[in-house]
Amino acid sequence: MNLLLIAGHGAGDPGAVWNGRQEADETRRLAADVQRAIGSRCTVARYPEHRNAYSDYQAGSLNQTAQFSQYDAVLELHFNAAAAGTADGKLKGVEAYVTTTETDTALASALCGALASLGFPNRGVKRKNWAVIAAARRQGVPAVLLEVCFLDDGDDMALYDRRYHEVAAALADAAAKTLGWKGEKPMTYEEFVSMMERYQQERAALPPGTWSAQARAWCETGGILNDGRYGSQVTREELAQALYNLAGKGR
Repeated sequence: MNLLLIAGHGAGDPGAVWNGRQEADETRRLAADVQRAIGSRCTVARYPEHRNAYSDYQAGSLNQTAQFSQYDAVLELHFNAAAAGTADGKLKGVEAYVTTTETDTALASALCGALASLGFPNRGVKRKNWAVIAAARRQGVPAVLLEVCFLDDGDDMALYDRRYHEVAAALADAAAKTLGWKGEKPMTYEEFVSMMERYQQERAALPPGTWSAQARAWCETGGILNDGRYGSQVTREELAQALYNLAGKGR
């Protein structure tokens, strides 16, 4: 599965600002760590950090830069605002958005649930045609805009800072498990047999290496091996016949 991570704001747009922190910085930091945490579980790319996806949308260059059709899903990271700007002892929490036409909310729900497990109130999955995720959806790619927590709420950010690495890991796990489960198709027995037959045919077609020339000549002269299929696998029956020939019984 291929996932595109988009860090919200940037390129001169700080996004939400509170207590010396900028949303654009936080989204880029988190996107990088989510990518690292996912590792090899699925293929992850990040939208160019020096760009602002929304500005590119306004300029008409978003689709060209993002190449949405290359991905199975898009995750746009943001931080919420307009809480109160003070720590009042009440967490505000996480929420996610999908477009109004999206039929699959599994990824959005999983991401919210992952952060809820760390203590953030789950504000749920909502629907709104935010510009970037709507552009991705028009290209046929499911997209989620995640508001991780409230940047301007002291309680949210205290929890976020305290459990930051768990936040990145939880989002990575939710994305990898959800996308992996959706995208992996079990191989049938027939597909496996066909794959192995192609592999054996390709191996058998390879020319023998020069390092075994002397051994091959000896085996061929002695009648131990005589079919020239040096790149193919050997069955037990063929091995038995080769040993029989080596012992001089089959000559």
